[in-house]
Amino acid sequence: MRTTITLPEDLVQQTVAVSGKQRVSEAIAASLQDYLALKKRLALLDDLFAKRSAHNRKRIKAQRRKRKWSS
Repeated sequence: MRTTITLPEDLVQQTVAVSGKQRVSEAIAASLQDYLALKKRLALLDDLFAKRSAHNRKRIKAQRRKRKWSS
């Protein structure tokens, strides 16, 4: 997709340098892909920590006393 945007020159140059790409378009595309992947991973972590675990310390200790768990 061809688009026109205004970006700070220093930000574009840093993006090109860090990405290792030679063209600005490739560097911007790689940066957007990385950003989206990071957001997806963070959303998965939020979902993971939002749910309560079925295990807790009291329950594990009680089951160990009843010899349902080893060690």
